[in-house]
Amino acid sequence: MINVCSRLRREKESLRSETLRASNSGRHLDHFLSVRLSKQTTVASGSGLTQLKALAVFMSPTPSRRPLEFPRRPPMFLLSIQTKSGVWAGTERYGLFHFADSKLKKAYTFENTSGGLRSNTIYTIFTDREGVLWIGTNRGVSRFDRLGASQETVSDIPNSNFIRTLFQSGKGKLYAGSNRGLFTKDGEKWTEVGAYRNKPIFAISEDASGRLMVGTADLVTYPQNQVRENIDTRSYARFRGETYAAVSGLGLVQIRPGRGDLVLRSDPSINSLFTSGAKLWIGTAGNGLFSYDGKTVKSELGPDVLKSGTIWKMYAGKDGALWIAGQHGVFSLRDGQVERILESEDVRDVYVEDGEVWAATTTRGLLHARQDALFGWIVSTVGFEQGLPSEKAFAIMPTPDGLLIATNRGVVTYKAGTITPKLIATRVLSQRVHDLKEVSSTIALEYPQNSLLVEVAGQSSRTFPEEFQYAFVLKNSKGDTVDQRLSNEAQYAPAELKAGDYTIESIAFNRDLLASEPLTIKFSVAKAPFPWTATALGVLLFIAVVGLLWAIIEHRRIVHRNRELAAARFDLANEAERERRRIARDLHDQTLADLRNLMISSDKLVVDNGKFRNEIEAVSTEIRRICEDLSPSVLENVGLVASLEFLIDQSVANRKFTANENVEELLNFPLNVQLQIYRIAQEVLANIVRHSDADMVEMNVEANDSGEFALTIRDNGATFQPDRAQKGRGISNIKSRANLINGKVAWKESRRGGNVFSLRIDPK
Repeated sequence: MINVCSRLRREKESLRSETLRASNSGRHLDHFLSVRLSKQTTVASGSGLTQLKALAVFMSPTPSRRPLEFPRRPPMFLLSIQTKSGVWAGTERYGLFHFADSKLKKAYTFENTSGGLRSNTIYTIFTDREGVLWIGTNRGVSRFDRLGASQETVSDIPNSNFIRTLFQSGKGKLYAGSNRGLFTKDGEKWTEVGAYRNKPIFAISEDASGRLMVGTADLVTYPQNQVRENIDTRSYARFRGETYAAVSGLGLVQIRPGRGDLVLRSDPSINSLFTSGAKLWIGTAGNGLFSYDGKTVKSELGPDVLKSGTIWKMYAGKDGALWIAGQHGVFSLRDGQVERILESEDVRDVYVEDGEVWAATTTRGLLHARQDALFGWIVSTVGFEQGLPSEKAFAIMPTPDGLLIATNRGVVTYKAGTITPKLIATRVLSQRVHDLKEVSSTIALEYPQNSLLVEVAGQSSRTFPEEFQYAFVLKNSKGDTVDQRLSNEAQYAPAELKAGDYTIESIAFNRDLLASEPLTIKFSVAKAPFPWTATALGVLLFIAVVGLLWAIIEHRRIVHRNRELAAARFDLANEAERERRRIARDLHDQTLADLRNLMISSDKLVVDNGKFRNEIEAVSTEIRRICEDLSPSVLENVGLVASLEFLIDQSVANRKFTANENVEELLNFPLNVQLQIYRIAQEVLANIVRHSDADMVEMNVEANDSGEFALTIRDNGATFQPDRAQKGRGISNIKSRANLINGKVAWKESRRGGNVFSLRIDPK
């Protein structure tokens, strides 16, 4: 009998997540009996089953079955009657009972379900729209999927439950080949076929006469071109009235009873056969795909093209495509083109019906795929968490009750659901959390919002939340697809959207890849308002930039004009100096010569002319001094430093002159610049003499390798403030001469009293 308890045990983990703890105050259905008959429900109270005639047949003894025995106190029942499966009866002390066809099919308790049924005290039973049974106990809620994967063991020996192949004969008899024998099912019981006890079974088939053919592994030597049945055969196929076998280590063999079997192709890698149309397809272990047309064997696809590795099984779809279960996935061969449908390791069998692809793998259990027009192939997994006893599946066979799956822990029946899931929105978030009632209308996103987060949830009793796959399609107002996504994530957050109207269409796919009704969420992204502030700032910035450019241009023009003016002034000063030199030269050459002639003439006079001669000599000396002032020859003769020392010696009686070592060698000023420095020092010393009443004057000259020059003059006279000085040309002449040579002058009060004048020239 199908071990339905194992389903409860396997769902134990999921039951924990769905537990609703019951308290004594919550026993709202205690001591009540409910019978649910299709659309009509009757509620009765009492202490036993005597009040319900409908249950008399379950409690009364029959010739073939002993009556049910209970303790002295009869059990309290809460009943839910299902049309197809019978009656489910819950008791207050003895667990859950399943009745069908006037018989007790199974009793479920906390003990025999390993805690899947949380308690033997049952208060309520409910069957939802998907046929899942919900059982309310005093320790929470248990969930029982009657249509889920159900396991059958063919033997009490674990290795005998390692099922490799399944086969149903023409008479409807079911066979299962395991690692240790061949088993057949009679009713609900599996029986071992004694002839194949303890032998590994790889293939099962029957010939044209209905004689069973079993492929097993015996250590028997093959004579020449003769093959015996049941000798290490991995696959059978009927083609054009003949029977063919794939024999491990030998190749393709035609079985000819009474005539001797014939090896058509010697290839040890051949291990699978399948007939489709006018060809017998031959699968190999890594050497590609071949075909046989009744005359010759030819290669259809090489291993470098097919890339399937070992071909374990093949199947033909109604559309003429050949489906290949290979070492590296499921492949489809249509019109000579190969497409990988499922990417999985070690796919042992494949079955296709109405666009549904089922694959048995030894790494991921049972895979289910369906092609979607928008998202391509969608794949779900039915493994240990979904009710399979193991992740290792080897064969698939369709039956009226669903798919029969061969695993290494027995045979499993799995029936895909037919009820589509529901899809609801659970959260819509922008800059705020939107009320879910807003989903029915267009959600307006105000500027600057350009993104939205949508979270949905699929609802299905047969699918756990983490198994759902969600498809999201984002479309604009024109109906064009902007974005699409398929994943297990229930959240979708489109971002950086342009202004306009959008629609998000969400679909949930459950474990059986049934699609929910689309959930549509409409929203709009507002256009950005006219940026008055930004525009105003932009205009102001433009004006500022224009003004800055104008200022830069004007500054450059002014600098250029100032340079031209400075050059002109410098030329003017040079011209003035040249005029001074000309005047000094004229005075020296003409006036002094005339005075000398006058002195010679006076010496010839008879009268005493000593006084007159002295006056002529005094005038000559003054003219020489004026000539020296107009054009100091000392600059050309001894250089700037010596000229400055000579100047202070000539100007002040009590003086001090200092200069750093090699200062003359560090100076590279042209003569006209040296002349302007000399004139500045001459003017400063003249002012000190005239206005300061100083009795001590110090002059210091400094220069460095960078060409910087500094002239400092200190005096201990009255404090001098240039801004308050009397009107005259002395200060302005000093500043003007400094500007001509790019120098800077300054006056400040000395800490010891008096004044400090400085002239600094930086060639940079």
